[in-house]
Amino acid sequence: MAGGANTIEESLRRLAEGSEALNAITVTTEQRARTLAAQSAERAASGGQERPLEGVALAVKDVIDVEGYPTSMGSAVDTGRGEVTTAPVVTALEEAGALTVAKTNCQEFSYGILGDESVFGKVVNPRGVGLCTGGSSSGSAALVAAGAVPLAVGTDTAGSVRIPAACTGTIGFKPTFGLVPVEGIFPLAPSCDTVGFFALDIDLVRGAFLATRIEGGYPVATGEVEVPPGRTEPQKRTDATAAEAAVASVGRPARVLRAGEDSAAGRHLDSVIDEALRLYEVLRKYEAYAIHREFLATQGDRYQPVVRERALAGADVTTAQYEDARAGQEVLRRTALSLFDAADVIITPAMDVPVPRWSEIGPEHRAAFTYFSTPFNVLGWPAITLPIAGDAVGADGILTSAGRADGVQPSALPESVQLVAAPGEDLDLLDYAERYLHAR
Repeated sequence: MAGGANTIEESLRRLAEGSEALNAITVTTEQRARTLAAQSAERAASGGQERPLEGVALAVKDVIDVEGYPTSMGSAVDTGRGEVTTAPVVTALEEAGALTVAKTNCQEFSYGILGDESVFGKVVNPRGVGLCTGGSSSGSAALVAAGAVPLAVGTDTAGSVRIPAACTGTIGFKPTFGLVPVEGIFPLAPSCDTVGFFALDIDLVRGAFLATRIEGGYPVATGEVEVPPGRTEPQKRTDATAAEAAVASVGRPARVLRAGEDSAAGRHLDSVIDEALRLYEVLRKYEAYAIHREFLATQGDRYQPVVRERALAGADVTTAQYEDARAGQEVLRRTALSLFDAADVIITPAMDVPVPRWSEIGPEHRAAFTYFSTPFNVLGWPAITLPIAGDAVGADGILTSAGRADGVQPSALPESVQLVAAPGEDLDLLDYAERYLHAR
């Protein structure tokens, strides 16, 4: 898992190549990376044991604090936070040997699933320059997809790791809510906010999770979370059959529930998804508005227009409505666990539509992107998206598909599947995902 022959200079060179083409980086943390690399070399020279992520170049979404560097949140808004200390999740990854080399471009304040609104402009999808990247963790996904870094951190509140992963053909993992620390990360909707990881290698995802997880229990079985003071119907995809053949050959866990399945469990899953989406609209609007209310009043003109509009929508949600939604979330987190009486893993499409081109994006795509992802943020369950089709990165790791003037052909579009497990069963889910990939 370690960086091996890849020196820090090689990592920075590859990062520079990817940065110029992808618009994925807000700041390169070159000095920090070199300091960490020197410490790693000293450790090796003194006979220290190699750590799980030794020498692995790491990119960090720019809503996550890294001491000595600005945290822009993809915005021109001044949040008045001043000097910051490094977020625990980054510290833990660095203590496991990772080398933080960059902070990545993202949807402004993580508020949007398309990745279309940032003060730095859109990130370019390495699978095709005309393809949507998804959001909000667009830059982290793009750098991994292009081979510029092997591991990246994002945040996932409604699919903001898993959807960019699906759009760029990478692995995107959202752990159980509460198992990876979110301190030092600018929030969107704290009742659903989760750190997540991108890689092309499941071992790196597992290593990142093991390095950062909080020992002890997890709160989602009872819905106990701490937070500060009608969706558009997509056309449901039920064609999880792309995963079905591999599922049968994987072995344990043997019991699989597929989205759209014509069974009591399948119908229960449909109702859970619908209820979770209803609750999320209230939770997200209220919590995000509470966070942004002061900034909207004093710096509203500094927001990206779409993000400002979405943030202002929370002004109409009452405290009573929010409290009802929080209570509903707690109930759903308990009652939905019965889905695992019939299954060890739930399989869904990663998105309700194929990866669209930017020129095709319409209002319906937000709901279609989040239909299968957001419910598992409300529930707090671990979920992972895995690429099952699409162009591979070239030998040099950079921009194989994006070099084409008009993106990719429809037959080469990235395609992914989502696997979901019960809360706390993150390692079982990652083991299953690895067997699933090997079975293909």
